[in-house]
Amino acid sequence: MKKIFVGIAFVFIAFGIQAQGIEFYHGKWSEALEKAKKEEKLIFVDAFAKWCGPCKRMAAETFTQPKVGEFFNKHFICMKMDMEEEANMDFIEKYPVGSYPTLMFIDEKGKIVKKIVGGQDVNGLLAFGKSGLAGLDNSAEYEKKYKEGDHSPELVYNYIRALNRAGKPSLKITNEYLIKQKNLGTTETLPIVFEGAVECDAKVFDYLIENKTKVISLYGEKAFNERVKLACENTTDKAVKFKNPDLHDEAKNKAKKNLSSAESDAFALDADLKYYLGTKNVKKYLKACSNCVRDDIKNDPAKLHDLVMEMTRNFADEKDVLKSAEKFAKRAAEEGKQANYYFSYAQILLKNKKKDDAKKAATKAMEISKEQQKDASQIEFFLQNLG
Repeated sequence: MKKIFVGIAFVFIAFGIQAQGIEFYHGKWSEALEKAKKEEKLIFVDAFAKWCGPCKRMAAETFTQPKVGEFFNKHFICMKMDMEEEANMDFIEKYPVGSYPTLMFIDEKGKIVKKIVGGQDVNGLLAFGKSGLAGLDNSAEYEKKYKEGDHSPELVYNYIRALNRAGKPSLKITNEYLIKQKNLGTTETLPIVFEGAVECDAKVFDYLIENKTKVISLYGEKAFNERVKLACENTTDKAVKFKNPDLHDEAKNKAKKNLSSAESDAFALDADLKYYLGTKNVKKYLKACSNCVRDDIKNDPAKLHDLVMEMTRNFADEKDVLKSAEKFAKRAAEEGKQANYYFSYAQILLKNKKKDDAKKAATKAMEISKEQQKDASQIEFFLQNLG
């Protein structure tokens, strides 16, 4: 049994593609440009070919990592471009590449900001991502003027906005401005309140809520709700970083008070998953997983499979987690009827020392792969090692 585990170790890691990692946008290139313009973000492009070995390794081992997904999903519009696919010909003609993978950051005007060739590990990709943000960073010009004494509302707003776009802390500048203001509901100050409310445990967030009606009249209800959610998400991230349960509770409470019931419930589920995973609280993480399956993703095999991959990746040796993961994986496989779902189920069964059941699940995965004419080499390798 030990030899079998060693033999399939790579497969177990490699097959859980897209599990809680980078979420790739599936629209058209023109739509991605519009989205980048609207959200004021760069587009991260993975220009790949199906036969490329380093491309496959990145897809399996790098793009799937939670910390990679957290960084790239927050800061960029992410796209995968098969450079030998006819449907992508417009992109291919404008951005030809000679080696795979080629990774690019492209702005909303279609200009390449950064480019790198070759497969990257987690640290390499994160470093490349930070260099992409730096290419978007124009905060230095506003910082210079600010230090020279220009504290006008327009300058402060643009400075805070530039810091936020570059992923830099902006609360200090926000607070320095707001503390001097007697009226926070003016047309000059409200944009600064709106842009500066990036964490829900900050005083500026309270100002945002106090001026809700005026903010909605300026930006619309959708933008207001998105800002509230962003602030709560950032406070959740801070709660994880500092392992602070009070911040975690505050983020959920602020979301409950200021978002719709459906939005706040969904936020609470995601926040619990993130917090208990980040703090490695197995018992509460398992409860959060069960709540998520019961209340949110019970009818979505793809999301259920993603959750299974997160569970097994982060708690690979926890018996209680593997027991629940087995149950969820079975459900995802039977309802989703996808080869990779059955293959994931097979691997968990083997991890739980159910060799015969693992063989049956892997055989089912092989049958589906052949029916859909997909590559089944990893499944075949798994079955060969089972004997």
